[in-house]
Amino acid sequence: MNEVAVRLAERIRQLRLAASLTQAELAARAGVTVETVARLERVLRGRLSANANPSLETLARLSEALGVDVSDLLVTSSKPRPRDDRIVALLRRANPATRQRVLRVAEALVSDEERVARPTQRGRKKRRN
Repeated sequence: MNEVAVRLAERIRQLRLAASLTQAELAARAGVTVETVARLERVLRGRLSANANPSLETLARLSEALGVDVSDLLVTSSKPRPRDDRIVALLRRANPATRQRVLRVAEALVSDEERVARPTQRGRKKRRN
């Protein structure tokens, strides 16, 4: 059996379970069919299928839905690298109204953080002088 297909199937299953997702939930998040996810994972039972070699687009969708880089789907380590753009992946799945709300919340949080940090930084500068 193709070693890469088995590694891919293992990682997708491992990441899916770590995220507490069913095959159907992962498929919905990724915008693929449940059968696509099922066929990918079916390789673990020694049954190659048409989707044992998914397209790059399918891999990109699955990695985005799992919050990892595409390369993490083929890595043998159990810990995927965190993606810097997880929020981007989440926002792509959200509707425009939700995107605007998330943006407003994020802007408020960053502004608040900057406001709180400013007096501390000023205090440090005064002490140095």
